This record gives sequence, C-alpha cells and structure tokens, in this order.
Amino acid sequence: MTETKKQTLLQSLLDEHKSITDQINDVKHFWSEVDELGRGPKYEEMGAHVRNLREVLAKHFADEERDGYMAPVLKTAPHFVEQTQKLKQQHQQFLDALDHYIDRLEKCESAYHCWQEVRTEFEEFLTQLHEHEAEETRIVQSAAGSEAGSND
Repeated sequence: MTETKKQTLLQSLLDEHKSITDQINDVKHFWSEVDELGRGPKYEEMGAHVRNLREVLAKHFADEERDGYMAPVLKTAPHFVEQTQKLKQQHQQFLDALDHYIDRLEKCESAYHCWQEVRTEFEEFLTQLHEHEAEETRIVQSAAGSEAGSND
C-alpha cells in the first residue's frame, strides 16, 4: 500500500468515525435536553434519533465491508485477522441492538420508567460502539505504522 493510499484510507476511516461520533453526540444531546427541560420522555423523537444513528451505522458498516472488511489493512498486517473478524461480527450485533432500542422506545410510551431503563442500556451500547470504532482506528493506524517501518 502506498503512503498516499494509507493516508486516504486512514482519513476516510477517521471521517466516517467523526460522522458516527457526531450522530452519537446528537442522540446524547437530545436525551440530555429532554431530561433538563423536565417535560417528560419524548419516545417518538428519541426513536427517530436512534433510527438516524442506525442508518448512519448501516451505511458505515456497508462501506467498511465493501471489497472485504479491512482488506487493505490485512494485506499489510495479516496478524490482525482474528481481531478484524470479531469486529466485523459486531456490525450486525450493533444494528440488531439499535433495532431493539427503537422497538423498546415505541413500546415504552405508556411506561414512564422505561425511559431511564432504555437510557441506561443505550449508554452502555454507545460505550461499546465507541470502543469498537476506537479498536478499528487503532488497527488501521498500527497497520499503517508497521508498513511504514517495513519500507525503511
């Protein structure tokens, strides 16, 4: 992989991860606003925010998996195969979890306590998603660094 391709791959990944971070922050901001205003849960609106996040993630995962998940990275650093397989498996799990949260928010409208339960679980989900994205970034950066070292 040429230096230019490595930089393009890394920048593309970082741009995608920033988009996901922005979407996550949007969801967190909305949730905090609802809590601060004290007007009660906004299940339908929160469901829309979660659906938007799901759409962004589905596109992101599809982009990552096009032409083989992490294929350029694995070409440079095949020792990451096992880690990347685990990360790829998480993609569908994340999408399924978002579907679950959307469904729960739709069913929660009559149960006020559900708002905090879903929020607590969803915050844990967001932490796992952040860790997933950080691990992908670390692998790409390590592979780019190991290839740079092999070109010396």
